[in-house]
Amino acid sequence: MVSRRTLLRLVSASAATAIGGLRFESVTFAQPGGWLNASSGQRVSFPKDAIIRTVVEDIAPDRMPAGSTQIHEHLGGVFTPPRPLGPSEIPPGVYSPPTERHYVDMMVDELKMSRAEGVACLVDAAAAGRRDDRTIENLKQIATRSGVLIVVGGGYYQDLAMNARYPAEITRMPEDELEEQFVRDAAAQRWGAFGEIASSQPMQPEERKLLRAIGKAHRRTNLSIFTHTPHEGCPACAVEQLDAFESVGVDPRRVCIGHLATIKPDAEPPAQTAKALAKRGAFIAFDTVGHPMGRSAIPEKYKVQYTLEVLNAGLEDHLLLSADSTPVPQLKTNWGQGYSSVIAQFVPKLRYAGVKDATLQPAAVPRVRAETMTAARPELVAGRPAYFFFSAGTTLTL
Repeated sequence: MVSRRTLLRLVSASAATAIGGLRFESVTFAQPGGWLNASSGQRVSFPKDAIIRTVVEDIAPDRMPAGSTQIHEHLGGVFTPPRPLGPSEIPPGVYSPPTERHYVDMMVDELKMSRAEGVACLVDAAAAGRRDDRTIENLKQIATRSGVLIVVGGGYYQDLAMNARYPAEITRMPEDELEEQFVRDAAAQRWGAFGEIASSQPMQPEERKLLRAIGKAHRRTNLSIFTHTPHEGCPACAVEQLDAFESVGVDPRRVCIGHLATIKPDAEPPAQTAKALAKRGAFIAFDTVGHPMGRSAIPEKYKVQYTLEVLNAGLEDHLLLSADSTPVPQLKTNWGQGYSSVIAQFVPKLRYAGVKDATLQPAAVPRVRAETMTAARPELVAGRPAYFFFSAGTTLTL
């Protein structure tokens, strides 16, 4: 296992490079599939009952393939018929699959191409309400055929600025009934996490109730939590979410607060809120990187700066990277980088800024604080899943 001192030394070296000059030191990551073959060489032991809960099966940590895992993506699993092209759009326009079979085939190809660039596992965040059985079956098929592991996140989503609201029955449901529903659905649909769990600016009473119910369900299932904060940027919202979870006994080390790279550069000193939450023990997600985000159109130069601030503070163990969905024009099928945009677009910027391969590259078995992985309620989840994320070989313990 890598010691904290060694990690800090690596980060210090990265920061020094960022100041003293920029250069690329390895050709591995310039080659397609290089991330699949790279390894930091660091290994760690895990409790014998630790698992990774995917939509298809439970996986032992030592079976986890090398590569990136992204905490917050949207695979969907739901076919939506394509809309007719408008008169000003140039045929054939954006490719949209005409049938559900074509949709599943397209998603399989998307993930295969991203796997070739080093994507090993994606977390499918729930943002469209409760999944049905067909959606789960589609996700299983996409995972099985593509070879990319898929972890299902579950819950309900509301952000009033996006006109996204809970179903009416959820606002009326008592907190203890919500808790019971989350526990049942997690078992029935093989959830690997609760997420994305959202709140508005300001947080609404029904959102606070749902956050507490999620916290209580977490304590019964061992499934960790990842969140959505408003894309307009809301430092106070992020803090308030963690406060709500802690109020029902959730360990901050089991929570990942999302969208912290959407905080505007002039709102606070760079990464101030992210660092404060990490010092409280929470994981912090810069999960809107690698492609344009409409409501948080922050140039990536600032997101690189935020990342360097976190690394320079010695908080690399808390940082998780992801892209938060791939809009249709950004699929590889069309004109984009698809689900490997973090690797293909954001990571090269970090390397150019001086972050070394020793910090960036994934390990076959990533660095992790194994002592946080003790089992609880194994009858519900067979041990506490070890879940691998991309940044700095970090592991979020689920």
